[in-house]
Amino acid sequence: MATIKVSKFVEAPVERVFQLFTDFEHGPAHVSDIKRIEMLTPGPVRRGARWRETRETMGVQDSADMEITSFERNRTYTISHHKAGVQIDTTFWFEPTPAGTRVSVEFELESGGFPPGLLAPLGWAIERKVTQVLNHDLADLKHSVEG
Repeated sequence: MATIKVSKFVEAPVERVFQLFTDFEHGPAHVSDIKRIEMLTPGPVRRGARWRETRETMGVQDSADMEITSFERNRTYTISHHKAGVQIDTTFWFEPTPAGTRVSVEFELESGGFPPGLLAPLGWAIERKVTQVLNHDLADLKHSVEG
């Protein structure tokens, strides 16, 4: 249904940026809209790691079970989850630059079993809100890294 892309430059080496971005257990300390994290998979961050994330969106707290479905240290990872019949995949890429790291995020929302066009009237509003949330999260994470 929708693919949204955002990016931000972070003034820090890719290893440090990747490490903080994948510190899911301490997400509430780095992203203001994340209110609680419950790790469901013990051990280091890797493909298959899972957690329950509670965040506040539009004044409402909502929880979702997240899973890392692809992972390449210091380069990329994808977080996937299902919500209300919708598949959501968010992929992060980390590109080293001479002055720091370019972080790019691609958010993909697939309507799953919904009839084609059912969510289309809401598409523009969903895209606008998701873009705002992604940019806000990136700004929070940038601030945490550069701190």
